[in-house]
Amino acid sequence: MKKINIIFLAAMLSLPLGILNAEDAPAKKVPQEVLEKPYLYELTRYLYRWYLDETDIESIADKKDMEFKIRVMDVKLDEGDKSQYVEVFIPELKLSVKLKKSDYMIEELKAEVKSNGFKVDNVSRYAKDFEIPKECMSIEIDMKEMRAYLFKTRNDAAFPSPELYARIKKAFHEEFKDELLKKLPAENIKKEWVTFVAPLSPVANEFWAFWENGKYLVRCSSDIDLTNSDVWEHESLSFKIYDTLNQMVVSLGETAGDNSFMTRDQIGRALYNCVVLGHRIIVRPQILPPEQEEKGKK
Repeated sequence: MKKINIIFLAAMLSLPLGILNAEDAPAKKVPQEVLEKPYLYELTRYLYRWYLDETDIESIADKKDMEFKIRVMDVKLDEGDKSQYVEVFIPELKLSVKLKKSDYMIEELKAEVKSNGFKVDNVSRYAKDFEIPKECMSIEIDMKEMRAYLFKTRNDAAFPSPELYARIKKAFHEEFKDELLKKLPAENIKKEWVTFVAPLSPVANEFWAFWENGKYLVRCSSDIDLTNSDVWEHESLSFKIYDTLNQMVVSLGETAGDNSFMTRDQIGRALYNCVVLGHRIIVRPQILPPEQEEKGKK
């Protein structure tokens, strides 16, 4: 019996530590840039504009601190992919934000995909009884200070450069194909295309626009920073188009399993960012040189 115990102990000692006790494995170190107060401020401002509503703000009004629980995500990557993933939980709001810092090559195009920081990849709500992973580290920011920042900067806006605007206009022409345009009255297409572009965020590789002629909301995103010319040269943009008249529901439960719809609240937030805070630009039916394009600010 003693011999068997010795053999069993030797076998156990030869196992990887993670198999012995996975919960005791040390958590990966969270990148410092995600822990910095300016970054968390910008992340919260992004959520403030695109996800939070009145009930969210009221629920944290009396809190002393805003807590962020942050961890490095263990994501299986392809060979040569050095991208990093981080998840941020905000317990007071029951929000989970997945962040990605892209760093990989598209071999077919010989293009390097590399973002200049962690960008929002996904935002979701979690249930009240959800247990936040234990390996998360906690950061607290004074709630009064955070609310003052959000209020002070609620109308701050950064917009594309003239060069980026020109690329956006060209991308719109290429994206609105015949099958999409034929759904609209001819007079809507022949007129100048009035488009409202929402402010850009330093924590998201995306832009939103509202095309007034067709009443379409457009979300354009990429792994590469939008200011990088490679994103346009290699057409690595992802377009998502919503018909605000026919793809609107009060609750996504009405169309469970179909992610082509937006709720009325989501459309309202997008329109506020595009029309009220955004820039109004004119995209003519035929592409003209930038100096002949008319651009104005709403």
